[in-house]
Amino acid sequence: MLPTDTMLTIQKWAAAGRLLPLALLIVLTACMPAGPRALLTGERLIKEGKYEAAVAALLEATVQLPRNAQAWNHLGLANHHAGRANEAIRTYRKALDVDVNLAPARFNLGCLLLELNQPAFAAVEFAAYTVLQPRSVDGWLKRGRAELLARQFEAASKSYRSALALNPKQPEVWNTLGIVELYRNRVADSFQAFNSGVQQDASYPPALFNAALVSHYYLPRRPVDHRLFALQKYKDFLALNPAMDQLTAVQQVLASLEAEISPRPPTPKPTPSMPTNAPVAMVSVPKPEPVPVAPVIKPTPPPATPLVAPPVVPPVVSLVLPPKPAPKPAVEPAKPVMVAVVVKPPVVLAKPPEPPPAPAPLPVPTFKPAPPALEPAARPNPSPIAPSWNGPLYAYLHPSAPSAGERADALTHFQSGMSMQRIGKYNDAVAAYQRAIRADGAFFEAYHNLGICAAQMGDLLKSTAAYETALALEPESTSARYNFALALQRGGHLRDAASELDRLLEKSPDDAGAHFVLANLYSQSFGQPVRARPHYLRVLALRPQHPQATAIRFWLRENP
Repeated sequence: MLPTDTMLTIQKWAAAGRLLPLALLIVLTACMPAGPRALLTGERLIKEGKYEAAVAALLEATVQLPRNAQAWNHLGLANHHAGRANEAIRTYRKALDVDVNLAPARFNLGCLLLELNQPAFAAVEFAAYTVLQPRSVDGWLKRGRAELLARQFEAASKSYRSALALNPKQPEVWNTLGIVELYRNRVADSFQAFNSGVQQDASYPPALFNAALVSHYYLPRRPVDHRLFALQKYKDFLALNPAMDQLTAVQQVLASLEAEISPRPPTPKPTPSMPTNAPVAMVSVPKPEPVPVAPVIKPTPPPATPLVAPPVVPPVVSLVLPPKPAPKPAVEPAKPVMVAVVVKPPVVLAKPPEPPPAPAPLPVPTFKPAPPALEPAARPNPSPIAPSWNGPLYAYLHPSAPSAGERADALTHFQSGMSMQRIGKYNDAVAAYQRAIRADGAFFEAYHNLGICAAQMGDLLKSTAAYETALALEPESTSARYNFALALQRGGHLRDAASELDRLLEKSPDDAGAHFVLANLYSQSFGQPVRARPHYLRVLALRPQHPQATAIRFWLRENP
C-alpha cells in the first residue's frame, strides 16, 4: 500500500480517471509502443507495491520517452518507495526540468524532503504546489507543517488558515494553528484557535486541554475570570478518560485550581447565651461531620508553550501531554548571517569589514526532563566538559590562512553567489563561492557564506571546513565562530560547539545569542543546570524582551 499522505500522483490521477481500468489496460498495452507500455506497466507495479520491478520498467520508459515528465515523476515515486532517496530526488528534479508546472512532482518531492528532515526545502516545493493547486487542502497542510518544522511561524500560520478557509471542520488543524500562534506570542489568537477546535469537536482532547492551559496560565485575569473557563475545560478533558501516562498531574492541577477558586466556608458565629430564666429545650444536636476539603496543591508553573505532542496533520491524531514543571529552553540553530561586500570597481578591499553579529536563535521549548545535575565547575565560562557527555569529537583541520589573489575577479563570482543564495539556490551559490575562492584564496566572506550554504544543504563537513578557513583569515570574527559552533552542534560535536562558544564569549561577553545557545547546551545536552544558570541570567540582562524570556524565567525559578 502507498502512504496516503505521500504519494499524490497515482491516487489523484486515478481519482480523476487518468488511469485506465486494469482489464482494459492489459488489453491495450499489447498494442502500444514500447515507451507508453513501459510507463503503464510501471504505474501498475507501483500500485501493486512492486517497487523494484517498477523501477526497471520506468527506467525503460524514461529511455523511450525522455521528455515525458510523468515517466520521470513515476520513476521518482518508485525509487522513493524502494528506499533510494538520492535517486528519487534526482528523478523528481528531472521531471520538473521537463515540466516545471507538474504539480504531483512538486508534492512528492516535498514529501521526500520532509522525510529527510529538510523542512525548509520541503516548504519551497509545497509553496510551488499550492500556487499550482490553490484548492488543495492537503497541499496547504503539508506546506504549513514544513514551515512549522522550519520555524517559519508566520508563514505556517497563513498556510494553516488557508487550509481552514477551504475546510474549517478540522479540529486537529485548529489545534495546530493554536500552537503556531502561541509560538508567535499571539496568545489571544492561540486561545481563539484552540477554542475553535473545541467548537468543531467537543470530544477532541488536544484542543480541550490546550484551551484550558492557555486560559489558565496565559490569558490575563480580567473581571471575567478565565480560570472558571479553564476549570470547566479541564473537567471536560478528564471526562473523556484520555489515555496518557501522567494523568495524575492533570488531576492535581484541576484540584489546585478548584481549591484556588472555591471560597472557604464562613466560620459559624457563636450562638448567644439564652436568658437564665428561659426554658431550656433539651434537643440532641448531632455533631456535624467534617466536610472533606480538597487539599491545596501548589499549581504547576505555567509552561512556555502548550504541552502537546508535535503538531500533526490528518489523518494522524496528535497526542496530549500533561503539564510538567519548568520547561527547558532548547537550542534551535539560528539562521546564519550572510556576509555582503559592497565594492565599487576597481576598488579592492585590503581587509573586508566585520560582518554584523549573528541573530539570537529562536529556541524550541522541550519538555523532556533534564538529566541529573552534575557537580559544577569553579567557573561556568569557559568550562571543561566531561568526555562521557560529548558525542563524537570534531577532527579539526587547523588550516593556514590562504594567500591573496585577484580580488576584483573574485568579487564577480561572490556577488553571483549572493544572488543565488538569496533565492535559495544553494548548489549554484556554493559553486560561485568556490570560484571566488579559487580567484582569491584570502576572500573571507566567500568562505563564510560557503559555510552557510553548505550547512543549508546538509553538507556539514564542507561547512565546518569553510568556517575553519574563514576563522584562519579572521580569528576575531564573531559571526564565523558563532555559525561554526552551530554547525558543530548540528553535527553532534557538542563539546566542540561549547568550546567555540566559550572562545567567542571571551572576546564578546555581551553576545546574547552565544550565551543562549551555550546555556541550552549545558541545560539540555550536558545536564548541568548550575553552569547554564549564569548564561540564562546574562541573556535576560542583555535582552529582557528575548522571545523565550518567559520560559527562561520559569527555568530559573525551578533551578535556583
